[in-house]
Amino acid sequence: MRKHQVSITWLTKYFRDHYESHPLTEESPEDEKERYARVYLIGMIGGVFFSKKSSNLLSCGWLRIILGSWEEMGEYSWASACLANIYHNLCNASLKAVREVGGAMFIIQCWAWEHMPWIAPVQRPDRDWPIDHPLRGEAYGTRWL
Repeated sequence: MRKHQVSITWLTKYFRDHYESHPLTEESPEDEKERYARVYLIGMIGGVFFSKKSSNLLSCGWLRIILGSWEEMGEYSWASACLANIYHNLCNASLKAVREVGGAMFIIQCWAWEHMPWIAPVQRPDRDWPIDHPLRGEAYGTRWL
């Protein structure tokens, strides 16, 4: 732990070692399945949606939520929290001294590709998209290479 944060690398290594020696099966007890799901959520929240620049530290505040009741966890507005975190990270990135951006930047990338298709990666011609599919080049008035 550092400054009220837990290392996700340590958590994943600890649980990976445990689950490799005790794999999860359909016959596993419910509490074991629940623990596995919570560890997965810790990885998703700390490493993907609310990641720091290093994607290695998770605030202990998130652990309190994840380790709480499933009903309480379902009442949170996760999309709003993720969006607020993206805005926070973009705001920090606008500072002169900051060289990296943290957070779920893949969401910004997906949004950009959807709203500005000319910056999206070039579509391969071997894809068999239906004629009226929005990812087909003609829908945007352009042709993919």
